[in-house]
Amino acid sequence: MSLLRLLQLSDSAFPTGAYAFSDGLETLTTRGAVRSPADLTAFLAGQLTHGWGAQDAPACALAWGADPGTLAELDALLDDLKLVPGPRAASTRVGANLRRAATHLWPEVTAALPVTRHHATTFGTLACALGAPREDTVTAFVSGWLLGRATSATRLMKLGGLDAQRGAAHCNGAAQACIRAALHATPDDLFTFTPLLDLAASEQPGLDARLFQT
Repeated sequence: MSLLRLLQLSDSAFPTGAYAFSDGLETLTTRGAVRSPADLTAFLAGQLTHGWGAQDAPACALAWGADPGTLAELDALLDDLKLVPGPRAASTRVGANLRRAATHLWPEVTAALPVTRHHATTFGTLACALGAPREDTVTAFVSGWLLGRATSATRLMKLGGLDAQRGAAHCNGAAQACIRAALHATPDDLFTFTPLLDLAASEQPGLDARLFQT
């Protein structure tokens, strides 16, 4: 039962609004910096290694089973690490939507959940409360992000669904490394170094036409 709930929680159809965010991919495709399946694979792998995967994945792992004080510290750390206002606001918005949707499905579980704000901390806390093992939780969280960004690419590029899924599949090694690192991380290990993506995310609100909010 816990696995079924976890799969439901991480599915792109779960109403969190995460589909509305591209994590800078929209700006990069508009500029022409990401235009091929190989470019998409490089974007995804880079995010898993140096960006989203270096902060959100370990935050999710650390939030699993954490006490309220630790969760507050993790949320504050994510505030500091997410330098660009758009992605920072997106993370808290998706976190709030995740909690709200879960409350409709499992009110007896969410009633006892400690306060969380970001998507990563909310996902980790909620999955733990639903009985999902820690490693499965982080794996589902990483998979959900990876497949979500691959799906975004089909709307932004001349790219079919199979090519997008192939790009995600080529990131299997980076995803596995991301999961392993997250499971062994401490709060001091969280970091990000994606200056190009930060610039892209900063410029995204100024695009003439937008499909995504980040």
